[in-house]
Amino acid sequence: MKKTSPTTKWAMLSLSYLVLIACFIPYIGWTPSLLNISEELSLSASEAGLLGSITALVGGLVLPFAGVIGDRIGIKKIILIGLVAAIIGQFIFALAPDYGILLVGRAISGLGVGLLFVGPYTMAVNWFERERKNGVALGIMFTTDGIGSVFALYLFAIVLVAFGWRTGSNIGGVFLVLVLIVAAIFLKDVPAQPATAAAQDEDTSGRSTASWLFSRNVLVAAAFFIGEWGIFAVVAVWMPTILIEDAGWSTTAAGFFSSCYVLAGVVTSIIFGLISDNLGKRKNLILLAGLAMTLFMGALTVSIAADNYVFAAISLPLVGLGVYTGMPLALALASESVPVRMAGAVNGFVLGIGFIVGGFVYPYVMGLVKDSTGDYALGFVGMAVATAILNLGCALFAKDQRRTPATPAPVS
Repeated sequence: MKKTSPTTKWAMLSLSYLVLIACFIPYIGWTPSLLNISEELSLSASEAGLLGSITALVGGLVLPFAGVIGDRIGIKKIILIGLVAAIIGQFIFALAPDYGILLVGRAISGLGVGLLFVGPYTMAVNWFERERKNGVALGIMFTTDGIGSVFALYLFAIVLVAFGWRTGSNIGGVFLVLVLIVAAIFLKDVPAQPATAAAQDEDTSGRSTASWLFSRNVLVAAAFFIGEWGIFAVVAVWMPTILIEDAGWSTTAAGFFSSCYVLAGVVTSIIFGLISDNLGKRKNLILLAGLAMTLFMGALTVSIAADNYVFAAISLPLVGLGVYTGMPLALALASESVPVRMAGAVNGFVLGIGFIVGGFVYPYVMGLVKDSTGDYALGFVGMAVATAILNLGCALFAKDQRRTPATPAPVS
């Protein structure tokens, strides 16, 4: 059997990257227009927060099942179904006459977003797993958070400002259709392993799927993603609104500085993924990331409470540095702690828990806090405490564990 071409492997990673970038339009691309949407439909802060939360809730509920199903039917099919759902949700959102239909559009978009998060990440793991390069592959994939956020919160915001949020959302839907066509034509699932390599990775422990999903490193990764995705969701949904409403910034400036949270982590996610691959250890770097997140989240909280938005704009990317140092390492450690056949299930479980708890609860509670107290400070205090527990405290229980490299496939 022929060895997989390195060109094909990197081409599939590039296509997965494109799909994940496109996913940010239905996920957060609408948020720079949240004030306009709220004014047009007379929404309260909690109703506005629910628009973002419902997407994360549906996506989180879908993610674990998508991973398991994708392992059986192929990850490419999961990605294509996700793109179709995202397209439908995007157009419903753009045409919604009232808040109820708006929520339906966001929920259907959540279905697509959930599939489009687990699909590309699992595609990357599948293509790079045999060479034990998950750290660098996932590090590259996690840079989509930065590039995707700039694309959705800044570049797409220009479209929304120029054409209005409804027409702009329709333009986003057309872009998703083009990505669907490219993915359908060029994306490929990884070929089946040679018998010798498959035997090396076979699970002979007799453990059930549930016991693997609730193993130590998988739970540590899930906790890390709850904290990370909670911060991301609040930054994506509420930070542009905070900077526009309280600081008086323009829509594009608020979108750009909000995206700096994830843009800052583009380099660290790749570098530390590569370093941990070479060291064969991930725990200490995850702990370092959790400590940085906790410290800089505290600084961001102080700046919001003091209405010092310049300091907030400085603190935000520093939080991102910690987040994107730890994210690919936590997910790689979880994937390496279970049999290869469960990569999709583990990715779906970890990302799903992060979506449901972090992506749903955080922005919705922030809206409730705003309605109850008139500002956001108490919500940020709660986020800082949660970060210390989930991203630093839980990481103490991680255990370094690496599988030995599989025997390379012979070249015929």
